[in-house]
Amino acid sequence: MKRLLAVIIVATLAYSGWWFYAAYNLRSSVADWFATQRAAGAQVDYADLTVRGFPNRTDLTITEPMIIAADGPFGWSAPFLQILALSYNQRHVIVALPDTQTLTTGKGDVAVASDGMLASVIHDNGAVVRSNLESTVLNMTGPDHALAMADVNAALQKIDANPASYRVAISIGSLAATSPQVAQNISPESLASLRAELELSFDHPLTADAFAGALPQVTGMTLTRSEINYGAVTFKVTGNATFDAAGRATGEVTLTAENWRDAISNARENGDLPAVLSEGIIELLSMLSTFSGARDALDVTLGLDRGTVLIGPIPVGKLPPLDWR
Repeated sequence: MKRLLAVIIVATLAYSGWWFYAAYNLRSSVADWFATQRAAGAQVDYADLTVRGFPNRTDLTITEPMIIAADGPFGWSAPFLQILALSYNQRHVIVALPDTQTLTTGKGDVAVASDGMLASVIHDNGAVVRSNLESTVLNMTGPDHALAMADVNAALQKIDANPASYRVAISIGSLAATSPQVAQNISPESLASLRAELELSFDHPLTADAFAGALPQVTGMTLTRSEINYGAVTFKVTGNATFDAAGRATGEVTLTAENWRDAISNARENGDLPAVLSEGIIELLSMLSTFSGARDALDVTLGLDRGTVLIGPIPVGKLPPLDWR
């Protein structure tokens, strides 16, 4: 009995020592990461680093983290960030995010308000292998536009054949694009919903370092399924495109919808779309519907040439570049 008790005590002490060593290494590696990014020119800071969770977990809390990329205006800050993991499996972590965050972009700050936002990340040597995100409520308010979303779910998985390509699935139970002034006053009945499945290729793999250094830029997109439902109307979009260094798209997109005119008008009346944006959408879709042979029906394939939208050889508009730097 004494020998068994001695073995238990030694094992407990050994495991405790190992946990505190692992916690120390985790805290040190995160502090070193911030120091490395700062030395590389990024603006990074935090107020405190703590590791808790003994004996089975290593739960890291970063208080008041702030990151601004070295090569551009992209940045992020929040009251805290928690990275939760089992002590024996550091490759799979849960990321708990606060209800308020701030994104810095070249067009101004974006305020992010959420409820119950969690992310799960599986990584291999820092490179993202698989990730999931969910949030009961997710609102993003910028200087000119706002997005109000609920029941948000997103999943990302690396495609083994290409280390910088990923399958992405997105589901948003309710969605509205509006002006910041009315973002807090949207009725649930006025919201649309979104389902999308796509493949994205980047110029380099997604890693934790990417968001403090050179942001990964999209080089290719295949949209296998995309449906936006608003009332009785469903907009469907499929297609594929490649993107040049300036983020300009080249490829082909197919757009279908029925009774779209009523949906856009209702969205404008409900305040879900800013007047300027809805007028532009109505003007564009009206022109496209003439090629479908019906005033309120759409079934048209659009060409994309370095951001220029084409119907056959005729240019009908421009897409903004996909570049968040």
